Amino acid sequence: MGRKRLIWSWAALVLLGASRLAAAELPNDPMEPIASARGALTGPLSGAIVVSRDLDGIKRAYVDGVGLRMRGPLPQPDAQSRLQRKLWGWPDDLPYALYTLERVNLPDAIKVLVIVPGRDTPVMRKTWDREETGPYALGFPLLDVDAVDRRMIALGLRRTLPAVNHYELQLRDGTPYPITEASYEIPDATRLVLLSRGGGLPQNGSVDATSGIGGPAYSSLIVEDAAAMEDFFCTVLDFERRTSRDWTIFAPRFRYVTLHARGARTGNLGLVEYAPADRKPGTGIAPRPPNRGIAAWSFPVRSLTTVLARARERGVTIQSTPVVIDDPRFGRVRIASLLAPNGLLVEVYEQR
Repeated sequence: MGRKRLIWSWAALVLLGASRLAAAELPNDPMEPIASARGALTGPLSGAIVVSRDLDGIKRAYVDGVGLRMRGPLPQPDAQSRLQRKLWGWPDDLPYALYTLERVNLPDAIKVLVIVPGRDTPVMRKTWDREETGPYALGFPLLDVDAVDRRMIALGLRRTLPAVNHYELQLRDGTPYPITEASYEIPDATRLVLLSRGGGLPQNGSVDATSGIGGPAYSSLIVEDAAAMEDFFCTVLDFERRTSRDWTIFAPRFRYVTLHARGARTGNLGLVEYAPADRKPGTGIAPRPPNRGIAAWSFPVRSLTTVLARARERGVTIQSTPVVIDDPRFGRVRIASLLAPNGLLVEVYEQR
């Protein structure tokens, strides 16, 4: 999100913490934790599910472009497949193949499960436009955006702006710091975002010391009701809001909310909301499997029982009650799935 030399003024943005702390008591860097991780119910975003028929395009972006390792196709015992179908709401008559994407040297990087359906399924988004509602992007922290950008362009990936975007943000005390960002159009009308924070600030996720690339470390959605999504993640999953920004100096204006697990410095969620008049019509396709695009987010939890009880109290749709599976990303887990207010599939799991 951003334009060349765009400056976010805190006078033009509304910044709120998840707690009732006075602004002076909040960390100066809005990416820093507000509440302690002690007793946190949910950990940071640890997994994502991407459904795509374009495996070559996925590999070009995520493996050749930003250096993730792909494994697959993975074996699928019938008993495991039956449980996965229950978790995802996957049709019994639709075959699929599974692949994983991960950054081997960074345990806190988001692990991606790629599901390749055996026939075409609906696509959640029809364009790469920011204003179209739907799952939007996976983001990668790194040290040198320009260097990786050259590789992305050489691979035939299309950058969403004519040039790499350089702009400034501000800390809460008004101190500016530089941002370098580039995003690319990848399969199923989703985006891959590269982001580097300057000014001596830490990146928004761990970075591999050898390659200078980290992540994926965050994911974003374009939503019609950011408040409902925030309420779901903060009351059911115990996340905290670190920023809520009304961006009034960018046309069309939008609201941007960042949510983090308590105490976490990575694995954050970005919610983007445009005014109704500025939205572009979406497909109406639900953001979950077997539909194509970013179809699910996955989170480790301390107590699956507590999460499901909170979900039931708030009338949240439970897609699947707990099952025990050998997840290709997380190992043996007890896992359930919910539907967020926008229909996104949310997996929650305990390690076994």
